[in-house]
Amino acid sequence: MASHLGRRRHETTKEAPRRRLWPGRTQTPPADDTAKTVVVKRKPRRWLRSRQNPVSAMIMAAGWAAAAILALGILLTWGNANPGNVLVDAILDAGRWLATPFHDVFTRTDPEQQLYINWALAGVVYYVLARALSWMTRF
Repeated sequence: MASHLGRRRHETTKEAPRRRLWPGRTQTPPADDTAKTVVVKRKPRRWLRSRQNPVSAMIMAAGWAAAAILALGILLTWGNANPGNVLVDAILDAGRWLATPFHDVFTRTDPEQQLYINWALAGVVYYVLARALSWMTRF
C-alpha cells in the first residue's frame, strides 16, 4: 500500500523522481510509462580492465615462489635448522642462488643479520618485479 501511495504522489505532482545508479550518476526516468529503462554500466577501473592470462599468472607464481623460498630460508636460519638435512640444504642453496645479486648490499658484522637483511630485500624485489611484469603482460 505504501508503494501505491508513493506512485500516486508522483503522478499527482507530475514530477519524475530521480534514481541514483552509482555515486555521482543519476538518471531521470521518462515521463511516460511505456519507455524502456536505461541501465548505465560503469567501466571497471583502469588496472582491472585486462584479465590475467597464463603468462602473467606464471610470472606472478614465479615471484611468489622466489619470495617464499627466501622467506623460508630466513626462517630456517633463524631457527637454527640442521643444514645437514636434505630439505633444509636444498632450500638454503636455492635461497643463496636467488640472493646472489643482493649478496653484499648491506654489510654487517653478524653474518646472520646480514643474511636476513639481504635475503629480505631480495624477496621484496623479486615480488615487486614479478607484480610489475605480470601487470605489463596482461591484455
